[in-house]
Amino acid sequence: MNSGNFKISISKIVKFVIIILVIDFALGYVARQLFFSQETGKYARSTHAIEHTDAKVIILGSSHAHRHYVPEVFENELKTTCYNAGAEGQQLLYHSVMQKMILKRTKPDVLVLNIDEDFLYSSKEAYDRLGDLHPYYGDHKDELRPVLKLQSKLVDVKMFFKSYQTNSTLVHVFRYYLSPQVDYKGYRPLFGKVNPEKLNGSNEEHKSKQVIDSNFVNAFKSFIKTAKDNNVRLVLVTSPALLEVDHSKNESFNKIKEIANDKNVMFVDFFNDKQFVNQYKLFHDPSHLNDDGARLFSRLLSERIRQEKWIKN
Repeated sequence: MNSGNFKISISKIVKFVIIILVIDFALGYVARQLFFSQETGKYARSTHAIEHTDAKVIILGSSHAHRHYVPEVFENELKTTCYNAGAEGQQLLYHSVMQKMILKRTKPDVLVLNIDEDFLYSSKEAYDRLGDLHPYYGDHKDELRPVLKLQSKLVDVKMFFKSYQTNSTLVHVFRYYLSPQVDYKGYRPLFGKVNPEKLNGSNEEHKSKQVIDSNFVNAFKSFIKTAKDNNVRLVLVTSPALLEVDHSKNESFNKIKEIANDKNVMFVDFFNDKQFVNQYKLFHDPSHLNDDGARLFSRLLSERIRQEKWIKN
């Protein structure tokens, strides 16, 4: 290849790269505008928590947080403001980043983290679902990069492309435009009651073969440290379950309690609480409270928080 042909080839490659970058920027810009214009759905809730809420009580956690904590009850009982930033299916890596992004802008009086007993067990889904945080990378790179790097070593390359940051969210954007998802300050109630005849009976744990993930342990410790560094009162809470469970051999749950005790963090354990065990009328399914149960649970937890006199009225 002579020098003339070589220069032409290089020129074509450069033009091609420029076209790709322009297309990526354009598509990324449009997708970003659509993403941040959402008014309902899981992304709208996370955006509100990160960018807008000034609530004095903020809830984080998985579906047990999202479905069990009623902001209206907390506000009435504590005479303050509350927002439920729980996200279904998400685990500690997600919650630790959410916490950092929220606290960068606002400082609540109390931060509640709903604890699932298996939070420290290795989970591929916990890493895969970090994709929900991609759209926030442009504004929160310092908080997101360390965690997203656990998911992929190529995070810098992937996040360079603007369209990549939101490409997995567009289905949700159109879904919630067509069918808005109603929530009440982040809380979405469940209705209906468990039918005892359809239960298998035993609710004993079988977790002996699961492995603790050191990244999750570090995320949990980081969560506690971040709250303390920002002078935010942290409350760790377990939600009630319908059937009594023996967690004594659950390595994950025991490790969580050990760390909480070592760090002197308030831990409110509603597992096996007699006000909820076998109370079918309070549950939508064996693991999730219905709206009646959620309101009772929220009231009881509010009373515990009020006793600590942490709310600045």
